[in-house]
Amino acid sequence: MMTEKMIKEWSIGYILDHWIRVIAIAVLVFTGLYIHWPFIAGGPESTIMASMRFFHFISAYVLILGLVIRIYMAFKSTFDADWRDFSIIQNLKNVPDVAGYYLFIKGTHKDYRKYNPLQALAYLFTGVVIVLTFLTGGALYHGNIFGVFKAPGSFQWVNNLLGGESYTRIWHTLFMWYFIIFVLIHMYLAVTISMINKDKTFSSIFTGYKLKKH
Repeated sequence: MMTEKMIKEWSIGYILDHWIRVIAIAVLVFTGLYIHWPFIAGGPESTIMASMRFFHFISAYVLILGLVIRIYMAFKSTFDADWRDFSIIQNLKNVPDVAGYYLFIKGTHKDYRKYNPLQALAYLFTGVVIVLTFLTGGALYHGNIFGVFKAPGSFQWVNNLLGGESYTRIWHTLFMWYFIIFVLIHMYLAVTISMINKDKTFSSIFTGYKLKKH
């Protein structure tokens, strides 16, 4: 007979880190779109663009620091140090299992600890994209990053590697679109899986608790 039990899936630290990064990404996308395509008219004395740039840079700092904290928790969290869930080789081996489920070829998949293989690989890739976005942003920025590194001087190698500042800007914009698409797919899957499995997957990132069925 199947039993159901509420388990604590996320600690307050994981929940806060998640939502802080969500807010940072939302602000980055909004301000990034404005910087690229100013859609609010401002007069000669307008400070809209300066404000958008300010919040864009602040959010970039928050996002990269949020990633650093998430990596730290993956190894040092007293609640759940989950770094083993991100094994690339192991997750690649299990991709067909979960892909078959999402493609409606299979009715179910193996029971994974916290993340299924596609989730783990997507989150790993997103971490890489955050770093790449920070590097290309640093190469486009004209100021001191963290008050220490002079940009774009310290990141000129990025412009040289990508073929010039124009190409760096294109890559930076493409990374922004990656975040938009990633968030939409992430939300769709979280809501859909939560409705299909009725296990409170979606609400768990608010409450910390998920329904586990045995």
